[in-house]
Amino acid sequence: MKKLGVVENIAYDGSVLVRAAFAPAPGARVVDKRERPVGKVVRVFGPVAEPFASVRAEGKASLSLLGSDVYVREGNHAEQADRRGRRGH
Repeated sequence: MKKLGVVENIAYDGSVLVRAAFAPAPGARVVDKRERPVGKVVRVFGPVAEPFASVRAEGKASLSLLGSDVYVREGNHAEQADRRGRRGH
């Protein structure tokens, strides 16, 4: 596991905002320190040095996640096709 960053906020729609130490790949699975699933990275935005990652929570996001560290599993965790495969032609 590699530390992704710290949970900054939980939005009203249940998405989790993480201040990331690096830019994770979209589709990366995010877990907490006990390796319980938190969700999947949907979007990465913000400054290059410390980007934000928007994580779509699996189920309902708990407020106890605020301020806690979250992690991504190392390896080929992104479930994304190559660039040409995403175009649909």
